[in-house]
Amino acid sequence: MAERETCECGGIPMGRHRDEEDRFRGLLEAAPDAMVIVDDTGIIRLVNAQTEALFGYGRAELLGHPVELLVPGRFRTHHTTHRNGYAHNQQVRPMGAGLDLYGLRKDGTEFPVEISLSPLETADGLLVSAAVRDVSERKAAEERFRGLLEAAPDAMVIVDDTGIIRLVNAQTEALFGYG
Repeated sequence: MAERETCECGGIPMGRHRDEEDRFRGLLEAAPDAMVIVDDTGIIRLVNAQTEALFGYGRAELLGHPVELLVPGRFRTHHTTHRNGYAHNQQVRPMGAGLDLYGLRKDGTEFPVEISLSPLETADGLLVSAAVRDVSERKAAEERFRGLLEAAPDAMVIVDDTGIIRLVNAQTEALFGYG
């Protein structure tokens, strides 16, 4: 009886391991966002086609390089510190909640992004997947809305469903005397 070739990952038959890897890569490619997967040292290990399109790099230009390649220079030092801190406080979460985050394209242009992080412990160590979404259009729409709000001749107050004031215009500040 011939023995089946197995991989070093728990005796899973090689063909099955390849099928699982192919499914994983298919899921990664099907993701609607740019997906950047880095190891615990911040080295890019996997990306999808959306990453290539969003940042303007070919896959070979990204793999094996520090993720800070995709971070504007003025944020790199802080990013490295935050990345190292994430290894000690791993959780699925949005990155930089409440902060304006930016990505850096190969051509040097910056663009606003939202990033969600997910840790994954593997036999080879920690991997972190980052789902990166370009929010340029949303930010532009928010600026147009703020412009319209400020242009209104009347005081405008916007509250959320719990009654908390979320946005006011300059006319509101002048009328009521609050900043």
